[in-house]
Amino acid sequence: MSHNEGMRIGEYNVMFANRDTPQGFYLDDGEDEVLLPRNQVPLATRNGDEFNVFVYTDSEDRPVATLKKPYAVVGEFARLTVISTTGAGAFFDWGLDKDLFCPLKEQADSLVTGQKELVRVYLDPVSERVACSTRINRFLQQNGVGLEQGQAVKIQIAGGTWEQIQVIINGHIKGALFPDEWFDDLQVGDKRDGFIKSIRPDDFKVAVSFRPQGYEAVLGETDALLELLRANGGSLPVSDRTSPEEIHRRFGISKGAFKKLIGTLYREGVIDIDYDRIVLRRR
Repeated sequence: MSHNEGMRIGEYNVMFANRDTPQGFYLDDGEDEVLLPRNQVPLATRNGDEFNVFVYTDSEDRPVATLKKPYAVVGEFARLTVISTTGAGAFFDWGLDKDLFCPLKEQADSLVTGQKELVRVYLDPVSERVACSTRINRFLQQNGVGLEQGQAVKIQIAGGTWEQIQVIINGHIKGALFPDEWFDDLQVGDKRDGFIKSIRPDDFKVAVSFRPQGYEAVLGETDALLELLRANGGSLPVSDRTSPEEIHRRFGISKGAFKKLIGTLYREGVIDIDYDRIVLRRR
């Protein structure tokens, strides 16, 4: 029987204790059986006890269960550390006893021991071994077809420069985060909640934001800004020309969100926008 008809290699599986042996407890899902090694079997384990185990293959390519949690499972991206390199590839620490192999052909650039790199975990269909790749773009949908502007999404930081950060949207779509949308220290592999800011009509490239989009997004900031204006005699020394850093320091929001906020208040006749300040209109 093929291992992947029932039990899924490289993923979590709900299985039940079936028989006790000197090597450990064999677990069963009604279709496949896998060993949970003796040093991981909880005391007082009995036949029929339920376990949620991660299943991978040992050094002899036999499926084995573990209660340890890897840093990523098949289909996920994670920033891992290179443990060693060989002529055939590199090995990453992914939180388990057996390190995660990255074949040479799956390396976007050569890897060195100690290096941290974003990888994508996959299951080799021939060997049924869990492996990883640093060639992450080939696992990503390159456009935002299927997404909608303003949609809430999950974002993972994939790298980039101060001009543009590459992100992974919902685990499989390539997107970009631009400088006016972040201020804190972002690390490759970080996961955040976000929103679709824009989808270009010509090539469907996606830009994301950490803040909600559209008119509803600015409503929550309105009262706070008006309170600040009143507390400062009806004006504040900021405008749409103020630097993103100064706006974030004062209000904790991006410049894009600030411009949307004051633009809304201006159109509603609440404030005036001067060259270097905003002024509360007298009513």
